[in-house]
Amino acid sequence: GVVLAEQPAKLPSVDVILKRNIESLGGEKAMRKLKNREVRGKIELTVFGAEFPVILRHAAPNKEMMELTIEGLGTVRDVFTGRKGWTEMPDGTVTEKKAREVANKKTDADFYAYLNFKKNYPKIELQGVEQLAGKKVYAVKMTPREGDTDTFYFDVATGRVAGVSSSAEIQGEEVKTKVLFRDYKKLDGVQIPHTLELKEPAFASFTIRLESVKHNVKDTAKWFKKTK
Repeated sequence: GVVLAEQPAKLPSVDVILKRNIESLGGEKAMRKLKNREVRGKIELTVFGAEFPVILRHAAPNKEMMELTIEGLGTVRDVFTGRKGWTEMPDGTVTEKKAREVANKKTDADFYAYLNFKKNYPKIELQGVEQLAGKKVYAVKMTPREGDTDTFYFDVATGRVAGVSSSAEIQGEEVKTKVLFRDYKKLDGVQIPHTLELKEPAFASFTIRLESVKHNVKDTAKWFKKTK
């Protein structure tokens, strides 16, 4: 028989794709009940060929931080307060985030990012069907008011976000970035990906595997403050 092209006859609208993602995650009501999240797990840094403990903290409206402890070296803390951000190195060096990264973080760090696509990105266009890590996905290009354009990949089978690609400046060079999200598991009524993998750029690649996830943590006072 004739093998027909993989493209579905009719592509869904952007609205249908965005709505399906929310529903497949557990729905808006369940999502809005969560105000913050503390995740503990392991980060495998490809460059080191080793795994280290990592803590990710995220709070509404758009605060986030990552803390990783490298054996024999110390702790790296990367913090975004919603307005500004910085990275603290084990030797005490603190590097403030530049304007471009701050603009990107304001969008990326939105605790309700998947509910606020329309608010955060004035221009949203469906690019078509693509393959991503062996999955068929809808590629949806989203352009923010300021900062870099993001392409979100929605899994055709589940409706959930399987990854996102963008561009950034890392170590002084312009790079394409690609993150994959896998192993969604339901917690407190909401589906959370338990594996996050930065595939590109290869020189900075890592995989984070979540071991514990807590929502609505009471005391978050110290989460987004400088320690140095």
